[in-house]
Amino acid sequence: MVHTVTIRHATLADLPLLLQYRRAMAEEIDNADPSVVNRMITALEPYLRAGIAEGRWHAWIAEPGGSGSLEIVQWVPGRQDPSARRAWIHSLYIEPSFRRLGIGRRLTQTIVDWCRKQRFEWVYLHPSELGRPLYQSLGFESVSEMRLKL
Repeated sequence: MVHTVTIRHATLADLPLLLQYRRAMAEEIDNADPSVVNRMITALEPYLRAGIAEGRWHAWIAEPGGSGSLEIVQWVPGRQDPSARRAWIHSLYIEPSFRRLGIGRRLTQTIVDWCRKQRFEWVYLHPSELGRPLYQSLGFESVSEMRLKL
């Protein structure tokens, strides 16, 4: 099955599908209140529209099956990563009927390969518990991070 899946770089025309997958992910992972998800999607649509147009948001579509995205953000240079930009994988989502077929792995590898070509030294992500084994199998390491809700 995985060999019959096509992965392509998304365009602005794919924005409705990207938003649909982001909604499905939020509902599935967070079991979020629909009004909270609607508020997120309302804020996300113009953010992604601008990000895609500005070249700081990239996404890939697996046909059939899902999508994955990457955001390039300005970041404070550090000891291990002295670059002033970071690549963050976001919103990797595979439709339930297409899971466990290798599509998530192919999408992630496509994004990582793109990052190598763009000369990023590191790729970052915040995995769901469902996605953690996939990322670990691809060599991603857990690092400590904390947050404070204001």
